[in-house]
Amino acid sequence: MKKGNICAVVTDIDGVLTDGKLMLCDGAENNKKICFKDLDAVALFREKKIKFGIISGESDKFTDLINQKMCPDFFYSGCKDKKKKLEEISENEGIELSSICYIGDGKYDMEAVKSAGMGVCPSDAIEEVKQVSDFVLECKGGDGCLASVYSWLFGEETTALYAEKDILLRDFFDHKRVVDLIIRDCDFQNLIYVIAEAICKSLKQGGQLLLCGNGGSAADAQHIATELVSRFYCERRALNAEALTTNTSVLTAIGNDYSYEKVFARQVEAKGKPGDILIGLSTSGESGNVIEAIKSAKQLSMKTVVFTGKKDSTLKHLADLAVVVPTEDTPRIQEIHILVGHVICELVERMFMKE
Repeated sequence: MKKGNICAVVTDIDGVLTDGKLMLCDGAENNKKICFKDLDAVALFREKKIKFGIISGESDKFTDLINQKMCPDFFYSGCKDKKKKLEEISENEGIELSSICYIGDGKYDMEAVKSAGMGVCPSDAIEEVKQVSDFVLECKGGDGCLASVYSWLFGEETTALYAEKDILLRDFFDHKRVVDLIIRDCDFQNLIYVIAEAICKSLKQGGQLLLCGNGGSAADAQHIATELVSRFYCERRALNAEALTTNTSVLTAIGNDYSYEKVFARQVEAKGKPGDILIGLSTSGESGNVIEAIKSAKQLSMKTVVFTGKKDSTLKHLADLAVVVPTEDTPRIQEIHILVGHVICELVERMFMKE
């Protein structure tokens, strides 16, 4: 088998991506580790137009996490007949078995290693697997087997290439992972409709939308307000939306005379009225000035909405409606916040177009 003919790399998890060891922590939680270089290798395989798949004999929270993190083109868990799954991949993807590289280490991998065009195993695989493998890696399971296979196939080091060329791929795939979670979450989607309908109802009744946040979230607040005041896609009447992050004289006066925690709350007190809506954006869910703004809005019988992240936070429980992005990674949270903001703007605009 020539290295250049490989079109797909498929691997086991335990004993290949991990060292095959299991630690039981307090509460009997499974604790396993994967090598960061293997995450790099997945992105590099994709750059070479080589598909990546996982066939695991296990089926648990860890295998689900691996699926979410590595975003394989095909994923099978709880599978003991791995040769049969390789044959399914070959048939479904239109890839010859002879063009598939399979990496395994244990007895359930043996037939898959034998049937693949190129069978590979780590150095600590069982002896029976070593005997049927085309190539035995120098590294052990959990020490970067995918990265070693990539280097062996292409004669390139994964870490240097990744640092120079593929940081964007890892970020793109992580973004895709979060979006995929949202696509499967009907409650999340319904919440966006509920928020859009609430904003539309308030604006039609003479209310207004106020928004606030810090740093990147301040920029998002201004961005969303702008889309409504100006236009998003369609020509329609201007909509009353305002970010509380733009008047530097007000912000500095309140920060100086009271405290930074009051810079939004004081403006809500001045501008807000029953029936208005306040959206507070905070990736952590713990921004003090956003918390104070939500409290002031609730005292005025305003509808309160927050955009935040996965952590259990003060804002999540304080607001009437909470858009909770299913990740704790700040850049991914911010990306989903503006995506949701755009969707809400489009929905509100369409609702007004029906007038």
